[in-house]
Amino acid sequence: MKKGLLLLPLGAYLLYKMNIKGSTPKIEGENAISELKMVPINDTQLAVQIRGTDKNNPVLLCVTGGPCGTEIPFMKKYEKELEKHFTVVHYDQRAAGKSYSFKEDYKDLNYHQHIADLIALTEYLSEYFGQDKIYLMGHSYGTYLGSLAANEKPEYYKAYIGVGQMSKLTDAEYYSLLDTIKAAEEKNNKRDVKYLESIKEKIQKGEMVVPRKYLRKYNFAEHKKTPVASEMFKALFFGPEYSLQDTFKYFYSAIKNAMPLAMQSVKDPLPELVTEAKVPTYFLLGKYDGLTNTKAAKEYFDSLGGDAPKKFIVFEESAHSPQVEENDKYVDFMCNELLEETA
Repeated sequence: MKKGLLLLPLGAYLLYKMNIKGSTPKIEGENAISELKMVPINDTQLAVQIRGTDKNNPVLLCVTGGPCGTEIPFMKKYEKELEKHFTVVHYDQRAAGKSYSFKEDYKDLNYHQHIADLIALTEYLSEYFGQDKIYLMGHSYGTYLGSLAANEKPEYYKAYIGVGQMSKLTDAEYYSLLDTIKAAEEKNNKRDVKYLESIKEKIQKGEMVVPRKYLRKYNFAEHKKTPVASEMFKALFFGPEYSLQDTFKYFYSAIKNAMPLAMQSVKDPLPELVTEAKVPTYFLLGKYDGLTNTKAAKEYFDSLGGDAPKKFIVFEESAHSPQVEENDKYVDFMCNELLEETA
């Protein structure tokens, strides 16, 4: 009897998740917008979430990391104030999450397609909201795509904001390896030190990245123990945006496609592709970021030419996700400093 009672909630959950198409919570207001829909972009369909209290506000297009990540079911919790000042757009990239289709062939998936999709989505949003230019924000791998899109079509963007900005991946990974070895030594974890020392040469050659479990273990992913990963999983499984099939597609694609895409960014380092800032450019880095590495990002920032304004901002209590770990500071920057400087 007890076993049967326990199965009832599970059955109800599975029935619910299997039958929903996905939606985003409604924002009240005469000129508000809250949409989650599939948008035809190039030769595919992308899942696009649009949220804001006033459709006349400037558009902020957010490019998620991963690769093959998603922020559709997760970030609205941290963007309530942002939605009062911007029309905030998140989307799942080609072959990722809700945008993944079992009917499409992704064997040649590459970042060039992602950039073309991002530019086409920008054009769609500019027409949809009647705005000549929009704000572009990238996080993690999204900064690789965002930097390249802003470089290719600077006339489309009011500003570019790189949160957890990527740089030359081999340098970033090596600096993060050294930081992790130092942290392991301080904790006298000799086994970790021995292993991390053993992969130095492969890291320097770009043959592998620092195993993420070590970066998480030593707080170079989440410095303040903000439960980013656990909140993400909770949103995937229990939020209204993702069906059970969407959640399966998210994990399936991440396992299959994330590493090949990441290695493309090793082969084609961002500092060699984008050498100048063509739009107002802001790099926002957590002091303890080991996933994209703050030292490497600063070296890249300092190398950027161009006449556009630039600013490098360090979040002192964050690692890879300052928009979550120091949300108040991030929101204050976006809603005040950024808008004032780019008005």
